[in-house]
Amino acid sequence: MRTLRLYILREHAAPFFVTLGGLTAALLVGNIIKFAELVIAKGVNLFDILRLIIYLIPYMLSFTVPMACLVAMVLAFGRLSTDYELIAMRASGVAPWRLVMPMIAVSLVLSSLLLVINDRVVPQSRLAFRQQMKAIGMKKPAAYLEAGTFIKEFEPYTLYVYQVEGQRLANVRVYEPQENGPTRTIIAERGEFEQLRSHRGVQLKLYDGTVDEWDPTRPGSFYKVTFSTYAMTLRADRPDPSTINKKLKEMTFKELRAHALKLQTQDIDTTPIALEFHRKIASSFAAAVFVLFGLALGLRLHHHERLVIYVWVLGIFISYYCFTIGMNAASLKGWLSPWLAMWMPNLVGAVIGGALVARAVRR
Repeated sequence: MRTLRLYILREHAAPFFVTLGGLTAALLVGNIIKFAELVIAKGVNLFDILRLIIYLIPYMLSFTVPMACLVAMVLAFGRLSTDYELIAMRASGVAPWRLVMPMIAVSLVLSSLLLVINDRVVPQSRLAFRQQMKAIGMKKPAAYLEAGTFIKEFEPYTLYVYQVEGQRLANVRVYEPQENGPTRTIIAERGEFEQLRSHRGVQLKLYDGTVDEWDPTRPGSFYKVTFSTYAMTLRADRPDPSTINKKLKEMTFKELRAHALKLQTQDIDTTPIALEFHRKIASSFAAAVFVLFGLALGLRLHHHERLVIYVWVLGIFISYYCFTIGMNAASLKGWLSPWLAMWMPNLVGAVIGGALVARAVRR
């Protein structure tokens, strides 16, 4: 029996890793195209882009590992079923449930590994991704800028650019809040960045514009200054990881609990924190739920049903994550507690998948 179990596990290993690699690569394609533009059009260093891609992979594993489990179950058990190997095993006195239990055990091991990744690796990689993007912005500000958005990384200034073409900026707005007066506004038709020799900031050169200055001697009055060339130094030092304000997705379980306790003392609603906490755990055990569906589909697969089965695979994956999004929205509205909202897709999936597996084993 041990030899047979090892044989079943080997049959699942190849489709699992092939599917995992293929799905991860497919999810990266959209980002790679965007990053390629930064290299080609804006001169960002290729190694900086490779680091960004590496930082994205752990986050994607929370989606690709469960999907790979589902596809691997269907492919492996489907092949055993269509090649009549499962029938031969049953004729030899091997109960189908003895083939199913090792796969369920493996799914629980994978879920436990995903739990560690979601707690430790994913928050660090997401934080590192954000820090790397800021580092790129220090070296190549035009690459960091996005047309039509406010950029607040160069304190105390806020930048707004209507058009970015390579290293050139068009229709630039710079806002500088004043401690003892209204915000100072600089408007320029064109602009460009130049790296400072110290590499601790950049110089923004603006052309053909105006500056709205507040007149301190006449409160409420402004005067406008026109310029043909205006240079200003922008600094955005790399933040200290120990002091940076982390987003919820960049926190570990311990940090989420500490953050929730702090907000509770201030009478602030902690539902988003609770949702993120339980989402990390529930999404890790999605692999076990998907294995149940994969087993049910694979054990019942016949030659003429291949296309229909793969449609079911896609439908299960989409339904699970749409259900998760819906439960998240329901919890934010106060209709469900955070833990129940995040665990509901797993509970429903486990009941349905378990029933289907039990039915397939009895056949």
